[in-house]
Amino acid sequence: MDKVAIIIPVYNAEEFLKYSVESALNQTYSNLEIILVNDGSKDSSGLLCDEYAEKDSRVKVIHVDNGGQSRARNIGVKNATANWIMFLDSDDYYEKKAVEYLVSLRDKFNTDIAATTVVEVRSYNVKDSVERVDLKDATLLNRETALEEMFYGNIVGTSPVGKLYKKEIVESYPFPEGVIYEDLAIAYEHINACENIAIGKHNLYKYYRRVGSTVNSKFSPKILDFFKAMDCNFNYVERDFPNNSNMRKAVNSRYVLNGLHVVNAMLKSNMTKDLKKQRKDFSKYWKDILKNPRVIAKNKVKYGLFIISPKIYDIVRTKFKRLILEKKI
Repeated sequence: MDKVAIIIPVYNAEEFLKYSVESALNQTYSNLEIILVNDGSKDSSGLLCDEYAEKDSRVKVIHVDNGGQSRARNIGVKNATANWIMFLDSDDYYEKKAVEYLVSLRDKFNTDIAATTVVEVRSYNVKDSVERVDLKDATLLNRETALEEMFYGNIVGTSPVGKLYKKEIVESYPFPEGVIYEDLAIAYEHINACENIAIGKHNLYKYYRRVGSTVNSKFSPKILDFFKAMDCNFNYVERDFPNNSNMRKAVNSRYVLNGLHVVNAMLKSNMTKDLKKQRKDFSKYWKDILKNPRVIAKNKVKYGLFIISPKIYDIVRTKFKRLILEKKI
């Protein structure tokens, strides 16, 4: 039984830490090391980490000055003795069979990355969805297909959570430090390092979204890291698939549709000049969005509204979100 390391970056997570750490400790797969990287927390998170280490020998705690999530993940990888790596955010949790399931996927398909799907929850009281490991609906994707699916954001995500990695992959391609959108910047290289990846059908990673939390923050210069991350992906595609029109269409789709999150922040900050520039840039990709059967109708509508008028797009978006909050749709 191979040892698996679960790396948990921790920063000011005292309110939620027990859910993530205990979900790791309660795995049915026992050969684990759980690495808590306390990233300069200012609350009691560091003390809580030490308490877990005192209670369970599988827990290793590393205290470092604050350097961000990517640096904490990279430190965790460097300190792992296991040859297989998983990641867990400090306010999320795994179902108890997650590790067992991912290791079984790896073994069945003999692959270097195995992934389970991520589901958003609003409570820590969600019952486990899997009582026994069942691989009958699992899928094996070759490298090219997996990369396309990643760009479209379908069954392969850019986040490292919910995945089992061969250690040398995340060692060879560490997470970019000091930026946001670091997952988007490096996920391509992780997948590209494999011949194929295995995808399970069970939702064994729970992404906790606090009630009232939102991505509607006003513009910050750090948001522009999105464009740097996408530049990395454009360069990757040009390097590896220079004549592949489907891959080019996929990366263009990711650029535009994810770029609307940046647009939303610009709208909240009334950045009229920047919005005009972004609208002009996005309009160049209309065929890759509106004539692309891989893009769902909702996203085509969002894109079309923004190209027609950022003001109309913002009015419709705000109204739609209000209806969701009021649970009318």
